Amino acid sequence: MKKKILLFYIAMPLFLLGCSAEIEPFSEEGDNQQHDEQADQNQDESDEQENVSDESFELFDFEGTGDLVDFVTNNESALPDIGRNEGRYLAELTDNEDDKTLHFNNEQGRLDAKEVSFPFEFIARNIGIGTLEDSQTAPTPSGSLYIFCGVQVHVEDLNDVNSAHVVVGHRGNTHFTIEGKNTLNGNSSVNDIGANTVPDGRADIRIVGLENRTIKVYWQLPNLEYESVADDWIMYNETGDLPGTAPSFENTVYVGLITYAFGYNGVPFSGTCDAIQIQD
Repeated sequence: MKKKILLFYIAMPLFLLGCSAEIEPFSEEGDNQQHDEQADQNQDESDEQENVSDESFELFDFEGTGDLVDFVTNNESALPDIGRNEGRYLAELTDNEDDKTLHFNNEQGRLDAKEVSFPFEFIARNIGIGTLEDSQTAPTPSGSLYIFCGVQVHVEDLNDVNSAHVVVGHRGNTHFTIEGKNTLNGNSSVNDIGANTVPDGRADIRIVGLENRTIKVYWQLPNLEYESVADDWIMYNETGDLPGTAPSFENTVYVGLITYAFGYNGVPFSGTCDAIQIQD
């Protein structure tokens, strides 16, 4: 009997030790981490596919025909033929004497802009170049030419030559592309995303102004049904950053539309945009 009791006390700890080794410990930290990572992934996917038809964005759709309404215009004389044409922004560039429309280094052509404050988001829909006869048909390029329409972010002082821009068009022998440019104290740094990346000569451009007063740039082929179809934005040259050193933007900037040329090849042409959307 004593032997049985002794064996029982020896076997019981071994039995309990074996059971505890088979039970996987619960890790609250690991479980929460997995949950948080999944939530972040879902949020990222939601952010990427978010469209901007909600009420937080103000829409300017260039309804009707006539002058632009409620835009701040800089250097109007450089390109006088700009207005609304049957629901679109239309700039007819027929004269580029002395490169008066140019945005490069110390040259500032015409800008039609809205005043916004950081943080902000500015989207230009179906923006780019066309012929005078049809703004939705891009000019056929011949040789080296520089003709563009796009979006510029300008420091609050419009007499200052500090700005950043993203434009769609033909850049030299790189046709059907998007050009990015930073102009700091009258010195411009320029690159593009490559030839034939926007085969219709038009795109959607998205500029996001961050809390730290820097900008990120995105683009996509025109989403003509953006009110019901989610956008699929692509970062400019994979980083969203424009070349060179960006200007030091203050809290308030002007963001708007520019149409310009360098030289005479490709002139005349038209700049076009269906609508802009702003959140700030």
